[in-house]
Amino acid sequence: MSHSRQLPSNVSLKVIDATIQRIPVDVLNGFTRHLLERHGLTPEHAEIMTANLVEADMRGVKSHGHWLMKRYSDWLNTGYMNPKPDIRVIRESPATVLIDGDRGPGHLAGSITMRMVIEKAREVGSATGVTRNSRHYGAAAHYALMATNHDMVGYSATNAGPTMFAYGGRERVVGNNPVAYAIPAERLHPLVLDMAMSMSANGRIAIMESLGLQLPEGWALDKLGQPTTDPHAFTDEGAGAPIGGPKGVGLAQVIDALTGVLSGSGFGQSVGRVDGSAGTIAHTFQVINIAAFMPPGLFKERLGEQIRQFRESKPADGVEQIMIPGELEWHAFEDAETNGVPLLASVVTTLNEIASQLGMPERL
Repeated sequence: MSHSRQLPSNVSLKVIDATIQRIPVDVLNGFTRHLLERHGLTPEHAEIMTANLVEADMRGVKSHGHWLMKRYSDWLNTGYMNPKPDIRVIRESPATVLIDGDRGPGHLAGSITMRMVIEKAREVGSATGVTRNSRHYGAAAHYALMATNHDMVGYSATNAGPTMFAYGGRERVVGNNPVAYAIPAERLHPLVLDMAMSMSANGRIAIMESLGLQLPEGWALDKLGQPTTDPHAFTDEGAGAPIGGPKGVGLAQVIDALTGVLSGSGFGQSVGRVDGSAGTIAHTFQVINIAAFMPPGLFKERLGEQIRQFRESKPADGVEQIMIPGELEWHAFEDAETNGVPLLASVVTTLNEIASQLGMPERL
């Protein structure tokens, strides 16, 4: 693609589109809720899903925010994503719960499962929830962060449609299966690690493909298993390059086992696809109640000291500042709170087109 521009992996997507639009947080919240209600979600469910989408864009995670709304809209219209799911408990113990998402937005079943896990951890110290028969659940960090509001450590993981090869192979057998941890810290934003098992989220590759951009080296493989910077080669039965080589693929397989296999939902090549084909998706959530081990205030003070040691360690040549996991996203979040949520102009256009099709009077 000779017309494409190269985008280094550490450059924000803001530089791609000179017509970024800033939308006030309350305006985007209201618009998104109404859009989802028009698709058939209850007001309560629309609010849950909206919180995930808005938070993702506020944190700068564009691949999991409103860029996905066109896909969600299509899925809700076709019934691949059930707008009125009967989310129910299948099996439960004092420290565990298995929930069926009834093919609804994963944002709903995921949030409901995490709420139950938090309440269980309040009683027994640590708890695990697994969600089966679900659909895409947005940004993994959203669920992990729910626990930090209760002085607890949160963990969230999901499987996904197969976009990665077995190491050394050239057939898609597993998703890039993201995982997130969130840990509360004293007088600081929580420490957040949210990552896929491939070098880049699939959504980010899709955004770059739509904008005519080449991928940074090391992000993707073509269908023969060779490195490529062409996003079309990834789309054409290529794969996301795993983090850490065989370690990334191994982690993806483990997450698939502890979500899809454990829940009785889709796993490996039977996980739901972006095109609305194949099976269902599964998620796993875990919570550790810090109070079961030490006073939460003491823990957060100790974590603050650990973070300080990282930040104040000597930087390598050419490095201006050492950042901790999630710090860039918190900077983006604070900026969005003050100046509005930055959305690509193309995303705003798409959202307004969907609103028009649904007969909504509001426009962004």
